[in-house]
Amino acid sequence: MVGRGQKVLLVNPSWDGLVSRKGQRVNRAWPPLDLLNCAALLEQDGASVSVIDARATPTPIETIREAAARHDLVFVTSSPIDRWQCPNLDLAPFLAVTSQVDPEKLCVMGSHGTVAPEELLTMTGARAVIRGEPELAVRALCGGKDPSDVPGVTYQHEGTIINNPDGEPVDLTTLPLPAFHLLDLDRYRYEILGDRFVLLEATRGCHYRCHFCLLKMYGKGYRTKDPDQVIREVTYLVREAGARTGYFIDLEFTAVRDYVWDLCERLALAKLPFEWACQTRADYVDGPLLQLMKRAGCRLIHFGVESGSARVLAATNKHVTLEAIERGIAETKQAGIDQVCFFMFGFPGETAEDMEATIAFSKRVNPTYASFHVVSPYRGTKLYELSGASEPFPEACTKAHDLTMLQATVNRAFREFYLRPAVLWSRLRRMDPRLWRRQVALFWAFVRPALS
Repeated sequence: MVGRGQKVLLVNPSWDGLVSRKGQRVNRAWPPLDLLNCAALLEQDGASVSVIDARATPTPIETIREAAARHDLVFVTSSPIDRWQCPNLDLAPFLAVTSQVDPEKLCVMGSHGTVAPEELLTMTGARAVIRGEPELAVRALCGGKDPSDVPGVTYQHEGTIINNPDGEPVDLTTLPLPAFHLLDLDRYRYEILGDRFVLLEATRGCHYRCHFCLLKMYGKGYRTKDPDQVIREVTYLVREAGARTGYFIDLEFTAVRDYVWDLCERLALAKLPFEWACQTRADYVDGPLLQLMKRAGCRLIHFGVESGSARVLAATNKHVTLEAIERGIAETKQAGIDQVCFFMFGFPGETAEDMEATIAFSKRVNPTYASFHVVSPYRGTKLYELSGASEPFPEACTKAHDLTMLQATVNRAFREFYLRPAVLWSRLRRMDPRLWRRQVALFWAFVRPALS
C-alpha cells in the first residue's frame, strides 16, 4: 500500500530537440501543471513527492532509472497539460523513460494512453494506464487502491486487458495550490513573454467539438475555478515563487464572459507585476473585455484560426467565420494586446487554392506572430475517422495529401509571413535581445529542414 510517508515520483520526459522531427511539435520548457496538481494532492495525503521535468532540466536516463528505484510508485506522462490537445507523435523518448522503471511500480498517463490504452499498456508493461484527467486516479493509486478499483484506469489481469469505466470530472475548486515549490522557475520560459514562466488554469473543457481537436484528456463539461482561488495562486506565484510571466492554459479562456470579466477585475485590482497570455476563440473577445484584460496584465492571446478558406473552415465544425476571426484579431490589436494565430494545412478535401488562401489570410490579418503546421488526425477525433488512418498516431492525412508537399507548404508559409520587410522592421523596433534570439532560433528550427 502506498500512502502517508511513501515516496512517489512524477516524470515529464524530454523530447527530441526544440522542434520534434515528426509533426514539428515545439518542445518548450513549460511547467507540467497537471503533475503539480497531482503532487499537491499527494502531499496533502502525506506522501513524499518528487518531480523530474526532463524537458526543463536535461536528465540522463541513468539518473531517472536510479530515482525510480528509490520510489514506491512512478508516474510517467506522455503529454503534460500543454500537450493534452496536441501531443508529440513520436513515442520513442517516452518509451525510453518507461523502460527504466520496474513495471510493478510504473503507471503511465497522457493523451496517448487515453486514446490508445491497450497499445500503451502493451508498449510499456505498466501496472496501470490512466485515461483522461490524471489527478483523481493518481491520488487513488497512491492511496493504496488496486488498479481494478480505480475509475479511468486500464490494466491487465491474467493476460486480459481491462478498461475500467471513465472517472468523474475533476472539480477544479477542490484542487490545492499546485506544487510549484518542487520546480526551479529559472528553468521555465516562453520566448514571446519572457522568463520565470508558469502555467495557470482557470477553466477546463470546451463548448465546441471541432473535428480536428483532441479533447479526450479534458473530461466532461466546462468547469471553472473560483476567481478567489485563481487570485491566490497568482499572488503566491508572483510574491512567493518569483514568477514574472504566465499562460492560462485553458482551451477557451473567455468562453464565459462574466466569469473572465470578474477574474480580470480582480487581477487588475491586485496590481501584481505579472504579464500573462491566454488562448481563446477570436469570436469570444470584444473591445471592452480586451481593454480590461490588458489592464489586468494580459499581453498576448493565442487564437486558433486554422484555415483562411471559408469552405475548409466550415468543414472543421468550428462554427466561426473568417469575418468574425478578422474582427476579433483587429479588436485585440486595438486593445494593445499581441496575438499568436495558428494555421494548419492538410485537411481532407483541402486544395492547393485553399492552402494559398490560408497563407494570404495570415498576411491580411497580420497577427504579431503566426504559426503554421500540418494538421494531424489525432486518434479520438472526427478527423481521424475522416482521414482513414490506420496507425495509432499518424502525422498527417496522408491518404489525401503528400506529407512532403504539406511540410514544404508550412515552411513556405513561415518564410512568406516573417520575411516581409514590414514584419522584420516591426521586430527590430520592439526588439528585446534575449527574446528575439529565442524567436529567431525557433523560426530557424522550423525552416532549416526544408533548406538542408
